[in-house]
Amino acid sequence: MKTKDLPEITSALYEKLKADGYSATVLDNTRWILGHFENYCRRNGIPEITVPVAAVFVQDCFGFDYYNLTARMQSVLRRPLMILIEFEESGNYLKTHQKGSTTEIPLIYRELFLEYRDVINATSLSQNSKERKLWIFVKYFGYLEQKGILKTTDIPFQAAHEYINSLTSFAPATIRCIKTVLREIYDWMFSRSYTPYSGRQIFPMIRKDPRNKLLSYYSKEEIGQMLSCIDTETPSGKCAYSMICLLAYLGMRAGDVIRLKFSDINWETGTIHYQQQKTGNPLSLPLTDEVKYPLLDYIKNGRHESTDPEYIFVTMYAPYTKFNSTSSLYHLVEKCMKTAGINYEGRHHGPHALRHSLATNMMSENVPISAIANILGHSSTRTTEIYLTVDETHLKELSLEVPCV
Repeated sequence: MKTKDLPEITSALYEKLKADGYSATVLDNTRWILGHFENYCRRNGIPEITVPVAAVFVQDCFGFDYYNLTARMQSVLRRPLMILIEFEESGNYLKTHQKGSTTEIPLIYRELFLEYRDVINATSLSQNSKERKLWIFVKYFGYLEQKGILKTTDIPFQAAHEYINSLTSFAPATIRCIKTVLREIYDWMFSRSYTPYSGRQIFPMIRKDPRNKLLSYYSKEEIGQMLSCIDTETPSGKCAYSMICLLAYLGMRAGDVIRLKFSDINWETGTIHYQQQKTGNPLSLPLTDEVKYPLLDYIKNGRHESTDPEYIFVTMYAPYTKFNSTSSLYHLVEKCMKTAGINYEGRHHGPHALRHSLATNMMSENVPISAIANILGHSSTRTTEIYLTVDETHLKELSLEVPCV
């Protein structure tokens, strides 16, 4: 982006924000920051605007690190710069910027990244899987750059293992995923003679956790407590209640909940039919009353008009788009558990724990394991063995008691 084009681009961005329903406060803040930024670039003779230029600007003028925020006000000051760059590149911008979303590709490895990205984008993987692989690539090569390793041919054999050992806060399942992707990256580089050893040499075997480990479980009473604490008189409460009902009563995955469309629901037959985001396979579930009525209440009385009209669930703040990440749903479940006074220490406390709990609660009714595979969308009962069991009839008959709304 050329500095001379900044007034025109800023004006277009401002109109976009205005059309998307942002408040006068947000608009004024955006105009002030970008006006200040334009003056800074002209005063310092900066001909082209990039993320590093924006980083120097906030450091010089406001005294904080663009990449490592420590206060909410810093996020307010940085956001106009981020959406300016996104808008110039794509004509749009992200509604939110989660921590870590500003991770930059190490300049020394940029060409390698672009080549790898083309390879990944040519696959039939889901968008989430592609983004995960690229994120792991960027984080790993950023680590190598910090260690002073600036050529692929200079990467020591033990570097990947040392990197893995540095990830002390990651769960075992996440570490296993990172190892798998790193092995794929090394195999790809080895096939192009970028490295002297393959991923199979570095990670000859990636062990899985034992399948019989204890899964996190919440009783019917605990889930009832969690639902009871939600204020369903507010639009946000109606949205939260209906989303958690889908998790708790139908065992849907969080990614499928946020992507649920109006066309997925057949109100006449009382069924939900959708394509699973994780596997791509179709799945049909019964639209039980415990799910049906909260959904109707949200759609009629809580849902905003949206720029993504086909999606049932939309954000509670302008510009009212579909949810782009399951992180909001994770934090929602955690918040409800805290409000309900549920002690989840030592237990997973996200959306997937409700999926596990549904299966566990239904197992007590002696439902066959093949039936739970159908409800949870598993193609193999071996996967279902860690979830326990349920069938569609029991799902209708044995629904959790609905708290009074």
